[in-house]
Amino acid sequence: MNEITKDFFLSLGISEGMTVLDVGCGKGVTTELISEIVGDTGKVIGIDSNQNAIAAATFNAQSKNISNITYVCSDISDLTEKENEFDAILGRRVLMYLPNPKTILKELSKLLKPNGILGFQEHDSTSVIDKEKMPLHFMVNNWIWKLVQSNGGNTKIGQNVWDFFSNEFITIENIKSEAVIQTPENNISLTPILQALSGLLIAKNIVSKQHLLEDNLLEKLELEKKNSECVFIRELIFFISARRK
Repeated sequence: MNEITKDFFLSLGISEGMTVLDVGCGKGVTTELISEIVGDTGKVIGIDSNQNAIAAATFNAQSKNISNITYVCSDISDLTEKENEFDAILGRRVLMYLPNPKTILKELSKLLKPNGILGFQEHDSTSVIDKEKMPLHFMVNNWIWKLVQSNGGNTKIGQNVWDFFSNEFITIENIKSEAVIQTPENNISLTPILQALSGLLIAKNIVSKQHLLEDNLLEKLELEKKNSECVFIRELIFFISARRK
């Protein structure tokens, strides 16, 4: 997924020497991708309202001796005094969790320099699956999107993105989507996602620990993938880009 995101950022024109704001940076995965692109002459500011995530991101950057990143624990609304400051503002899986993304994007647009870039990658639950051939995948995929919903996520954000980006400060340049496609032999799989999210799924009472462990679900999921003889479209990724007028 990181390579997809990096390719998207490069396609927007993110380049060496830019000053970039990474919105909802979390533990800094996308921030570090951006820092590689802008290089030592560039600067990346990662903001997130989660103090623990910012602490982890700062520790990671320091341990890797990355010097062109600054992390700030902040709400987006606190950045209004920084108008016309950034060459680009980027984010991944951020808007889908905001209660008022249209308002936030309008405020973010003001922070861009003239002709500055606004680019977001958002994920949508739209899927295509043969329930008879892949009943476990159908079940697990529903669990994952229930978890997103339980955390306030908009699982159908694709239908909203044009409206979210429509404001008087920016011009929408491109909206496109790509499907995440699993085949019996490719390396795209739900298994590592289920492993990573199992604790949260149990905590939210979406699935029981007994169901996950005693039923050997991970092994059964991989076997179903191998024997499915069909394509499974897990989700749609939307890429939205705009420029400051």
